[in-house]
Amino acid sequence: MPVSPVLTPPIQTPSGYTILKGSAERSESSCYLLQFDGLCIPNPGTATAGAVLWSPGDRQIVFERGEFIGPGTNNTAEYTGLLIGVQSAADFGVKALLIEGDSALVIQQTGGKWKVNNEALRVLNTEIRNLLLTRFDFVALRHVFRTANVAADKITNDVYKAEKSFYRVV
Repeated sequence: MPVSPVLTPPIQTPSGYTILKGSAERSESSCYLLQFDGLCIPNPGTATAGAVLWSPGDRQIVFERGEFIGPGTNNTAEYTGLLIGVQSAADFGVKALLIEGDSALVIQQTGGKWKVNNEALRVLNTEIRNLLLTRFDFVALRHVFRTANVAADKITNDVYKAEKSFYRVV
C-alpha cells in the first residue's frame, strides 16, 4: 500500500523546495542534492535516464548514474531518472535529500500536487514515493530549468550515444 505524505498542506523552504517529508527547520546546506533527467529520441523512441548526487555543503559529485532504457517515452525516462537516483541515494545511506529536475510533471506528481493518470507512470510514482517516505528522514523537491540541470542532462545524452548504462562513484 502506498505511503501518504507526512506534510499537508505543503511547506516550502526559503529557496523554493516543497517539503515532502521532514522538518522545515532542516538546513538545505546539510542535505544531499539529487538531480535527475530523462531523454527520449523521438518521443516515443529510444529512452535514457540520468541522475547525479551532490554532497552537502561543498556540492561535490558523489555519484553519477545513467540508464539505457531502450524503447520508451519521455515521461517514463524522466521518472526512471528520478527512480535510479533515489534508489542509489538510499543505498548510499543518504537520509536528507533535496531533489531537482526539469520535468514539472514528475516533480509535481511526486510531490503529490498533480494526479498521476497514466498507469505506467503511476507504478513508477508509487515506487518512488514509497522509497522517499520510508528510506529518508527529509525530502524536498523543486522544479528547475534545463540550464540548472546540466550534469544530469549530459548523462542522458552520453548514455544515448553509448547505448550503455553506467554507475560511477566519484
